[in-house]
Amino acid sequence: MCEVNNFKINLNGIRETFKFSDSGLTNKQGVNYKLLPYAANEKTLVAEFSGVVGAFSRTISNKELKGKFEVENFINDVADRIGEYQDDLSKEYFKDIVKTMFIDNDNLVDFDIKTINYISSTSADEKIANFLYSTLFDENIKSSVNKYYDRKIDNVMYKLVLDSLPELKDKVISIGEYKCYLPFVRDQFIKDFEFLISQEELYKDSLKRFLEYYYMFYVSQLVMKLEQFEKADTTKADKLYYTLDWEKTGKTRTAYQFGWEKIKNSTTSLFSHAVVLEMLNHNEINDQLGYKELAEIFNSMDEKEIESQLNELIDEYIRHAKHVKNWNEFKYENRESNANGFNLVNKLFSVIRYQFENSSRGRASEAYKNWFVKFVQKNFGKRRGRLGYNLNMTEDDIILMTKLCINNQKKLKLNELFKEFELRGLFLDRDSKQKVIQLYEKLNLLEKKSDSGDAQYVKSIL
Repeated sequence: MCEVNNFKINLNGIRETFKFSDSGLTNKQGVNYKLLPYAANEKTLVAEFSGVVGAFSRTISNKELKGKFEVENFINDVADRIGEYQDDLSKEYFKDIVKTMFIDNDNLVDFDIKTINYISSTSADEKIANFLYSTLFDENIKSSVNKYYDRKIDNVMYKLVLDSLPELKDKVISIGEYKCYLPFVRDQFIKDFEFLISQEELYKDSLKRFLEYYYMFYVSQLVMKLEQFEKADTTKADKLYYTLDWEKTGKTRTAYQFGWEKIKNSTTSLFSHAVVLEMLNHNEINDQLGYKELAEIFNSMDEKEIESQLNELIDEYIRHAKHVKNWNEFKYENRESNANGFNLVNKLFSVIRYQFENSSRGRASEAYKNWFVKFVQKNFGKRRGRLGYNLNMTEDDIILMTKLCINNQKKLKLNELFKEFELRGLFLDRDSKQKVIQLYEKLNLLEKKSDSGDAQYVKSIL
């Protein structure tokens, strides 16, 4: 980032956005800085990605679905394309065949890559899909996406059915507004996505879980990086351990201590970070600035000048946060930083978090974090008695990750495979690794030249 000598927090803009008044203020996020697609309520909370996958598929293929997929209309359209029948009974028999082959619980069966585009989505699903598209996708791979979505179909029956589907409208969608805070996650996503879409059956079967995992990967890493403010290393994954669905665990396990237990309390701070970044992005710079970019700018400025701006913002926020009755009890532990003013950025964060914890506004913070917490509990959490939730991977998850890591190679050294797992944010302790090795042995995927991890290979599953 180039040197900025005239950075100025737009306090008037903050007063307007946050509605500072004699009666109080309103905490805002997602106006000048779009961190996460969450709201401070749970009315439209998305914890299940069935609709998200349809919205994401349409977005990357520049398509739009108008209305809802109507099963009966679709079956009638397919039947009408045949032309003449011997009698009405023959037509009804054919319609029954179409329904049996291509409809499951009133949904279109994913017999072709294009059919994913007909999965209906809510506006909340579309918001999550747009977030994934903004933060993880790259427009440079759109041409390869179109190649797979637009390929010709040889199967006569499939072609008949596809031609009978409602026409999708063309809609060119550019990369959205959400800031990619973690480019290393995006880089890995692009690599894995290009491989996934090249394997049509794998893509159809696994796109939903693939998106769920990368959403989990991105947000869990974001939770950890935000807590480190400007000191975070945003070039690689922090360690976060998962357990396996089929193994036992306990409190002494690394996977327990440094899994969900490591981040669950930090999720409470997500809304506070979103509010801080919203405030600090009220400035004249036409870009969304994370903590590291802000630290770089602050270091190019006079230290007293930026501290003066931050102190003024903190004082005004406290003065208008009238819903907090006990500001006199607020205590702040000074945080050392090599970046100009970042001890005060941390103080601003502590002030905002304090008002959530000491007023009725805490409900908003709780609802905001629940967008992630409830997703984790449903998709990557396993309740283990008194231990509570552990981060969890199933056998199918490990097989999918193995396919992604080996990619188009014929085999990969076992030790290298575990390193590839970690590049994707999947850390396993020694006990879990042994269980994974046993799984590979059961599936006849392990090729041993010795018991050394450097002399054991995992064969491709494709």
